[in-house]
Amino acid sequence: MRFFSLLPIALLWARPSIAGLVSRQFPHLIIPLKQDFPTTPFGTQYSGEITIVNGAHQVWTEISFDVPSNSARSCNLAVTIATGSQGAPWTLTGDNPSFNIFEISTAMDQHRDAWNQNTRPAVHGWVATFNVHYDGTVTMTGGDIVCNKGGLAQYLIEPNGGQNVGFTWFEEADPVHGITYEMYD
Repeated sequence: MRFFSLLPIALLWARPSIAGLVSRQFPHLIIPLKQDFPTTPFGTQYSGEITIVNGAHQVWTEISFDVPSNSARSCNLAVTIATGSQGAPWTLTGDNPSFNIFEISTAMDQHRDAWNQNTRPAVHGWVATFNVHYDGTVTMTGGDIVCNKGGLAQYLIEPNGGQNVGFTWFEEADPVHGITYEMYD
């Protein structure tokens, strides 16, 4: 009998795992920051790159999402690689390539942002670490974020250590391929 009295609480607790997708947003700005060109802004791109070669020659990427106002109660960042003939282009280099995502102040500017610290937004905190595998699978630690409904959400992606790692991708909606901002009810 006690089981049935606890059932509604158990179902409420399980809700996040069965939550429905309300919205999936793709980056509206993808801005590379290149160490070899510290004062050159490269503007927004259709693809992203995160690279470190011989411990230097780094490329980091800023991404920005325009977050809609909706009924979502939980949000997260996701990285998806669509493999096979329907997938978009992507490349991966290095042993156990791992990458960090950090939240940054909402001050990205495609005409200004460059590697130079004086021209890019401040980093506020770690959001996630993800590993991309050569078969296209992605494992992520973290990624849960506050739903910034009706506002901007901006992030910096950089290599998580290593001397020679790299990941490039092209953002695509069908099939889902790249980094997305997902909103759940």
